Amino acid sequence: MPQVCIARCPDYAHVEEMLESCLEPLGGIGRYVSPGQRVLLKPNLLSAAEPEAAIPPHPAVGRAVARLGKRAGGRPIVADSPGVDVPSTEAGLRRLYRMTGLLPLAEAGEFELSYDATAVSVANPDGKVVKRLDIFRPAVDADVVIALPKLKTHALMKLSGATKILFGAVPGMGKPGYHASFHDPSLFGDMLLDIIAAVRPALFVMDGVLGMEGDGPGRHGTPRAIGLLLASPDAVALDLAVCRLVGLDPARVPPLRAARDRGLWNGHVQPTLVGGDTLDEFMIHGFRLPRGDRDGLTDAKSMLPLPDVFRRMVADLFSATPLPLAASCTGCEHCVKACPVDAIRLEGRLAVVDKRACIRCYCCHEMCPHAAIDLRVSTVGRAISRATGR
Repeated sequence: MPQVCIARCPDYAHVEEMLESCLEPLGGIGRYVSPGQRVLLKPNLLSAAEPEAAIPPHPAVGRAVARLGKRAGGRPIVADSPGVDVPSTEAGLRRLYRMTGLLPLAEAGEFELSYDATAVSVANPDGKVVKRLDIFRPAVDADVVIALPKLKTHALMKLSGATKILFGAVPGMGKPGYHASFHDPSLFGDMLLDIIAAVRPALFVMDGVLGMEGDGPGRHGTPRAIGLLLASPDAVALDLAVCRLVGLDPARVPPLRAARDRGLWNGHVQPTLVGGDTLDEFMIHGFRLPRGDRDGLTDAKSMLPLPDVFRRMVADLFSATPLPLAASCTGCEHCVKACPVDAIRLEGRLAVVDKRACIRCYCCHEMCPHAAIDLRVSTVGRAISRATGR
């Protein structure tokens, strides 16, 4: 397995220093960035959220990578294509950058910001399920791509880490189409690996200083101080290390399961630890997974070898279903726009989910800015899950 380095970082004031230490066993930033190269820093900017919400990576991480990249002679540019709640316009992206703390750093000259959300069709002959896909232009034009994931949970994928972050390279309104086409979690995991193969990032730097547990990756999640930075040139290896730290079986993470089936890992990864601690001292004890994962089988329909009609029944029984909360819903329509199969409508000022049409991609839960969509497993499903230990 490619190397994964983990370093303690108690707060964001020490990010640059600790990141340099974390990258040293990997050959330093100069192994990935050469003089004159255009370096895309691709953070996980799901929505226009403040850094304290632990939804985006902290801007100090982007600044640290940019400074190291400039020392190596690179030209750092920050860009992302967020979800459907952020218009792919200069005004929309400027608000995104301002809310996530990146705009002031760009104005101070730390890096450039890209406002180009143009889609470019890219051939992907090595892809398993996607042979051609749309990628936003900054990723296509860059000489080097460095991805900046956040250590946090994800309702559908269990983990929103290195293997998930490149989905953000798909231009905003294109994402629902991929969710509709690959709504089976295993297929979605394969699709994520295909995007990584198309974009070919050179390095992943994960912000685990302030992570997220619980019902991530959006407003439903709970920020948790973790105090770690992680880095690797390989997305699969990095997420395997995170699974080990949080006590999550990687076979339950769809892109890691797909990577195993492709022969990309054998089930083991041994991280390199920066400092004198043992791996046990880096473990994140009591890390809370998404509620749908704790209470049911969110990917039951893909895990069980049953005829389609019975798989649907099992999915209805065990999979978490979106439930709009009347006390919190404002009728903002973000969920309506995010749904890839038009399974949500407004009745008055309350969102209503058509459970028969719902494909359980959880885009509505992920993109709701008011945390007004809960995920609920049926009472029978919860009882069976607990009785069987699933």
